[in-house]
Amino acid sequence: MDNVTLEEKFESIEKILKELEKDNIGIEEALELYTKGKVYVEECRNKIDMVEKQVLKVNPDGEISEFDEEF
Repeated sequence: MDNVTLEEKFESIEKILKELEKDNIGIEEALELYTKGKVYVEECRNKIDMVEKQVLKVNPDGEISEFDEEF
């Protein structure tokens, strides 16, 4: 993912959705916007997954360990 923040990607996705909702959009433009939006969503999903894995937690002993999905 480039240097664009998640928030900026979300804003771009929102703009794409607004464009896709217009009545006068051509099918080629709609396909192009859809494809771009799909890429942005996947990039956001990957970034969120990466951040989630970096989250640290404090275990009952007060030690910091890497986030795991087991609770």
